[in-house]
Amino acid sequence: MLLAGLRAKFRLAMLFISHDLAVVSQVADRVAVMYAGSLVELASRQTIFKAPAHPYTRGLLKAVPTLQTDRARPLQTIEGSVPPVTALPPGCPFEPRCGDRVSECARELPPLVEVAPGHWARCPVINPSTRSRPSV
Repeated sequence: MLLAGLRAKFRLAMLFISHDLAVVSQVADRVAVMYAGSLVELASRQTIFKAPAHPYTRGLLKAVPTLQTDRARPLQTIEGSVPPVTALPPGCPFEPRCGDRVSECARELPPLVEVAPGHWARCPVINPSTRSRPSV
C-alpha cells in the first residue's frame, strides 16, 4: 500500500482518520475508536480487531461483512442513532444505544481505564476490578 511504503521509506508517523475499518485494519498500528466526539477505546490494531472491549467497538466490528458472512442474512446494526452534538446526553454519549449500560453511564462520562496492558476503554462494565487511570 502506498501509505505504508511512504511511512517506512521516510520513517513517518501518521494520523489516519477513517470510517472504513477494512482500511484501518491495513494501515494502523494503534487504533482509537471515537463515538460522538468522545474517545471510547484505544489499543493496538490486533487488540481492537481481535478483542474489542467497548460495546460500540464490538458493534462496529459485528456490522462489517467478512468472507464468512451469510449473504442471505442482513448485516448486524447498532440500534438507534448518534445524538446531535448539540444534544449529547450528560453521561456516555453511547449510553442510549448500549446493551451493556448501567445507571452510572447515564450520569457521567466513564473514565478511560486500562482494561489490559496498552488497551484503554471508557466503560464501567469492562473489568471494573482492575481499573487504573492513564498516566498522561
